[in-house]
Amino acid sequence: MTRAIFTILGAIFSFSLMGVAVRFLTADYSVFQISFTRNLFGFLPILLMLAYSREINALKAPFVPREWLICVTRGGSVAIAQICLFTAYTKLEFAMVGTLVFAGPFFVTALSVPVLGAQVGFWRWSAVFMGFGGVVMIMQPGIGIFSVFSVLPVMAALCYATSSTLVKLFPADYLSSVIQFRSQIFTAGLSLILWLCFDEIKPIASAYDLGLFLALGALGGAGVLGLVSAYRMTQLSLLAPFEYFGIPFSMFLGWWFFAEAPLDRLFPGVLAIIAGGLLIIWRQARIKSDPSR
Repeated sequence: MTRAIFTILGAIFSFSLMGVAVRFLTADYSVFQISFTRNLFGFLPILLMLAYSREINALKAPFVPREWLICVTRGGSVAIAQICLFTAYTKLEFAMVGTLVFAGPFFVTALSVPVLGAQVGFWRWSAVFMGFGGVVMIMQPGIGIFSVFSVLPVMAALCYATSSTLVKLFPADYLSSVIQFRSQIFTAGLSLILWLCFDEIKPIASAYDLGLFLALGALGGAGVLGLVSAYRMTQLSLLAPFEYFGIPFSMFLGWWFFAEAPLDRLFPGVLAIIAGGLLIIWRQARIKSDPSR
């Protein structure tokens, strides 16, 4: 259990550091170029995982047209999510982006009803409204300091939640790495199309920038591998609360790298987001232990 905890904390910190690399790169490169580069490097952890598990031949497994359609939708959702998230990093405080994107668990809960036919009871709907209440408190619509860009990380959370929900439509015997690899094809393809349509191709200007692009891919890849490895070590419900360490990580990195400390904007909304997420996790664990609840 201890090893799993440290693994997931490392994964979450890797994702937070990836956001730092994105923030630095957006000073000279478009979010479309950064998104495509991230997706290109995103194939590496998947291939490493398949090679390590000696299941690389699983990529040859056939998919029916409906399953390819799910991959297309997932890939498109992730590409849009990245554009929203990376743009938000250029317009908002780092910690605010890292906090608002945690609206994702509430979208997953809400989407599970129409997409998966799940039954969501009083406690989980209460958690959804509590979490969205926290998001609204942080965004503070209707007052002078509200920024329309604060909608972007919430949109990113919705798109990531759509991708996470759709993966449940695949049969249980399908390898998650195979599903992700095929979805990643469409994510990379769409991000390339968006880059070619909305921005010019800009050569990497220096070794420093090249290092940042490599760090972007390495940190994103490490985060993916860390999450997968951690959740294979123990129960999801035991590890999921540790994902919320991403919020203090974002606060620290925003202060350390960018001298930002928007605590007055984050509290008390961040507490409602965390409380709502933990309530969903608690309720899911109770249902798994006793399906009659």
